[in-house]
Amino acid sequence: MDNIIGNKEVVRDDPFDVIEYCTEWQTWCEYAVPLINEKFGKRPFLYPLLQHGCVRWTDRLVQDTVRSNPVIYLAYGSTDDHIRQLYDACASVGEPRLIVTASKIRSQVPLPENVRIIHTEGMAYQYSKVFADSNLSPVYHRNVQDLKNTFLFMASNPYSDRVPVLMMLKQLGVLEDALWSCPDIYASDRVYAEDHIAINPALSDIKKQVVGGEYIAFNCKGNMVVLPPLLQQCHFHVAMYSDVLYTDYHHWCVDEKHLQGYTTTTPVLPIWRDEQAEQMREWGFRFENIPGRAELESKQEAIMRWCREILFYSQLSKNPDWAQSWQDSQGETTSHNFELNRKLHKIIYRDIEKQIDELPSEFRDL
Repeated sequence: MDNIIGNKEVVRDDPFDVIEYCTEWQTWCEYAVPLINEKFGKRPFLYPLLQHGCVRWTDRLVQDTVRSNPVIYLAYGSTDDHIRQLYDACASVGEPRLIVTASKIRSQVPLPENVRIIHTEGMAYQYSKVFADSNLSPVYHRNVQDLKNTFLFMASNPYSDRVPVLMMLKQLGVLEDALWSCPDIYASDRVYAEDHIAINPALSDIKKQVVGGEYIAFNCKGNMVVLPPLLQQCHFHVAMYSDVLYTDYHHWCVDEKHLQGYTTTTPVLPIWRDEQAEQMREWGFRFENIPGRAELESKQEAIMRWCREILFYSQLSKNPDWAQSWQDSQGETTSHNFELNRKLHKIIYRDIEKQIDELPSEFRDL
């Protein structure tokens, strides 16, 4: 990869690390992504621009890497431009090339004839495996009289699109009975250059708060002890993905933000990008996604749309009869999603195994 320092371009001799396949959770999760390292071992691991600040891909670096390595590991976060760049490099080689990815590539960029893809969904695999080993039990026939909080909403990442939503929810007064997390937020850092809906004057600072006082970032195993009991005391869970304000394609994968709510039978209010929602449906999860920001929708309009949904269900939870009726209507769906989440790692394992078995003969010994 090339570092851009001022106007000078500095090129590393080893642009992409040659390592075994892994996810960002390797520091705490003992569950390796199944079959990949056994089959392919150490390979160049390509990370996109978003994860490396000033580090960028160049055509030459990608072409040299693909020319010398028939198998490439591709991390999540790639844009259409990254995928086009990688596909063009593979096509120029003309020989079989295999790309092992974090999730399905749902880009509109055409796949070259000499390329095959294996998608792993490694983070979803690991999360489901940890969940299955936790021996958590579902709670059937939830009684709203036992529920202390309206919803759980997590916005610990200061760069997440959840942060401005949390700020708006605070102004709407719906956080008082909710469980939520956030970093220190300063309204002066969050103002919008174009503010046709007049959100800016309503924003105010928020002090850091941690869900349960124990939530640990990037440690799903530890949080499997903290979060489910908190979720079980809520009417619903707002499962919002980090980057739903983006309107261009990014190669993101399903992770804990999509699956945390399904470690309980608490109803989930999902706000996901279309790509992750499509993957969840392909696995069989049942939900009605609140779509991410539309192409012609402003950021403020999207934030207001999401807040209206959360506000509606918050108000519903204050009426005992409506709240109980809604909980009862969600029971079959929440039980189904709970059981599916618990066995999802087995589904993903079989799918990886099938993808490897179905590779054409010229891709099997790369």
